[in-house]
Amino acid sequence: MRRDALAKALVAARQRAGLTQERLAETSGLSRSAIARLEAGEASISSDRIWDLAKALGTRPSSLYAAAEADRAAAETLE
Repeated sequence: MRRDALAKALVAARQRAGLTQERLAETSGLSRSAIARLEAGEASISSDRIWDLAKALGTRPSSLYAAAEADRAAAETLE
């Protein structure tokens, strides 16, 4: 559920930035297939890659995590 919450946060941030998966891949240094797997909740991500994605999205890593933490099911894993 945490992976799914982060996936939703990434999709929302990408859409707000007006980027396609391909453009996000180009600007972040990840492959388009890696972006697709992350957004589907099928892959984990390293902290270094979160920073790369945040930079490409014009945001901060903390905002991606905050959006994921806003998911009730994910937040319950912190309690």
